[in-house]
Amino acid sequence: MISRPSSVLSLAIILLVAPSASCSLSPPAQAAEKLRIGIPVVAMSQLPILIAQQNKLFQAEGFDAEVIQIRTALALPALMSGELDFTTSAETTIRAAISGMPLKAIGFIGIRSSLVLVSNPGINSVTALKGGKIAVSSLRTTTDFVARDILRHYGLNPDKDIVTFPLGSEANKIAAVKSGAVDAAIVTLPSDSIAEEQGLKKLVFAGDFIEGLQSGLATSVKKINENPAKVQRMARLFVRSLEFTRSRRGETVDFIIKQWQLSRKVAENSYDLMVKTFSPDGEAPERLVRILVDEVKRAQKIEREISLSDVVDFSFVREARNPSK
Repeated sequence: MISRPSSVLSLAIILLVAPSASCSLSPPAQAAEKLRIGIPVVAMSQLPILIAQQNKLFQAEGFDAEVIQIRTALALPALMSGELDFTTSAETTIRAAISGMPLKAIGFIGIRSSLVLVSNPGINSVTALKGGKIAVSSLRTTTDFVARDILRHYGLNPDKDIVTFPLGSEANKIAAVKSGAVDAAIVTLPSDSIAEEQGLKKLVFAGDFIEGLQSGLATSVKKINENPAKVQRMARLFVRSLEFTRSRRGETVDFIIKQWQLSRKVAENSYDLMVKTFSPDGEAPERLVRILVDEVKRAQKIEREISLSDVVDFSFVREARNPSK
């Protein structure tokens, strides 16, 4: 059943209804606790959350969960207002926290980019995009930043040599390239394979050379302070779903085939690329967090000192991995 939330969420919400589960986990006897988690896109960067939904891991942790597709620009204010409990837009959440929003990332799925640059079939190189247009999901969010990182890697100036356009969904971005409205697009796995099937060209897999913070788990400082038990349970589910996705290749590939209507070969290749980007333990290396903090401080001319504890709190996933005796 699709709920009708108010305010921010009513502007852009898709409730993803879980298919029948393949694993037999008994839900707790007590009444389940409501939980809303926002994801920016239905893509393989969100696999652990989608797998948790498919296999009733939310129910096993005592949650009555709604997984909601919502643009990151709306997800952050929804976290602040309490309309969302968590978002997977962890990298963008850290950027917002550096700017002063009371939000924190508490875990990471990806620590290498899982994004792909696809283009019009007539474009044979990244440098050929100079003067062109690239579709991204939203401006000043991960797809936009990765597009710019790719261009820099190939010697272009993203502030002068291209224009990025926020087009939202994967389908919108692919359609824009096909129509000629833009020259290329940043897409997530397995949309690169879908784009190729529709005649587009895969130019670059960003994970080959871009290390950086990607999707994960984030929430508000208020949630951490007022309901740490809920945060801890979500962290436990997060760690469990990450390990489930990594260790159960066959079941996860079966899910990918069904979810995106892919051939087994394409699904297996996409899965293997995606897993290479995963954090081994649900955390992000301190140096990657520091690089992001320093980058945002320079860009926004922020002079105040920002400690890592101001923007991340990995204590919950650490406790989930090694529960106190």
